[in-house]
Amino acid sequence: MQPVEVFALWKFGRYDLETLKNLSEAFDSLEEARKAKPFQLERTDFDAVQKFANRQRELAEKVKAKIISFWDEAYPPLLRESSSPPVVLFCLGDEKLLKKECVSIVGTRRMTSYGKKVSHEMAFAAAQAGLVVVSGLAFGIDSCAHGAALEACGKTVAVLGTGVDVPYPSSNRKLYERIVQEGCVVSEFPLETKALKQNFPMRNRIVAGLSRATVVIEAPKDSGALITAGFAADMGRDVFAVPADIDKASSEGCNWLLRMGAIPLTHPSELLEYYGLSGESSQERDEILKLFSNGPLMFDEIVSVLKMDPANVLVKLTEYELAGKLVKLEDGRYHILGR
Repeated sequence: MQPVEVFALWKFGRYDLETLKNLSEAFDSLEEARKAKPFQLERTDFDAVQKFANRQRELAEKVKAKIISFWDEAYPPLLRESSSPPVVLFCLGDEKLLKKECVSIVGTRRMTSYGKKVSHEMAFAAAQAGLVVVSGLAFGIDSCAHGAALEACGKTVAVLGTGVDVPYPSSNRKLYERIVQEGCVVSEFPLETKALKQNFPMRNRIVAGLSRATVVIEAPKDSGALITAGFAADMGRDVFAVPADIDKASSEGCNWLLRMGAIPLTHPSELLEYYGLSGESSQERDEILKLFSNGPLMFDEIVSVLKMDPANVLVKLTEYELAGKLVKLEDGRYHILGR
C-alpha cells in the first residue's frame, strides 16, 4: 500500500504499527484489501477510508508534499526509536534533513531580550557547526531559533501542529516559506488540518523525538517547552536548560528543569562540545585572530572588517575571551593575550 493509504487506515481504524505493517505488506492497495476482506478490516468503512486517502493524495500532489511511512528508509531513525512514533510524516522541503544530526531548541512565545539573544546565539552556532535546528515555528524562541539557523546559512526543521500546508501562526508565513525552500516543514497531521489546541502537545513529542538533545531557553512554568522537555526525558534524550534570573516568571521553567537534573547550558561552545563539534574551522579562527596582528581594535572596527552581524561577532569575541585567546582592554579595545 501507499503511505497515504496506510495513514487512512490508521486514521479510521487506529490500528497498531504491527497490524498496519502486515496489511501494507499483504495488499498492494486499499482496493485489493477491500476485496480480500481480512478479519482485521471487517468493520472498516472502506468508502470513507478511500475518500480520505484520495483527498490527501490530491492535496499532496498539489503542494508537492512527500508522505513518509514508518517503514520507509527516509523515516528519521531517532523518531522511529521513540515511544509513540507517528505512522506517517508529511513533509515539505528537504526531508533528508530529518535523518541528519539535529538539536531541538524551544522556549516561550513571550521571550525577553535576554531570551532572544541567547536563542539566536545557540541556534546560530549550532547551525554554523552543521547541526539541523529543530523547533515548532511558534512566536518567540522557536521563530528566533529558525531564523538564526537560516542566517547562519544552516538548516532548520519546523514541526507543525497543523497540516504542512497550513502555516501557523499565519504571521510567520514568510519564515515558513523560507524554511520550505531552505529546510524542511514536517507534520503528522493530515493536509488542511487547522490549528487545534490539542495538536500542539502531540507536535512537541516530534520536536523532541527528532533530536539527540533538547535545549530549553526561557520558559515559564506553564510553557509548552516543558512538555517538549518531558517527552525528551521520557525518550532517554538529554535535556539542556539555560539558567536565568530567579526573580522572573519567564525563568521559572528553566530553573525548575535545572533542579530536576537538566544539563546547565551557559555558552554555545558547551552544546557543540556535547555533539563533538567545533563552531568554526581552525583556518577561520586564525583569520579572525590575524586581525589583531597590528594591535588592539575597537568592536566597531572588528565588525567593519569581518562584515558580520554585530551579535555574531560579539559571540565569537566572547568565545575567544573565555578560551584565553583575547582580552578586552580597559578602553574597550580587544587584543590577543600575551602581545
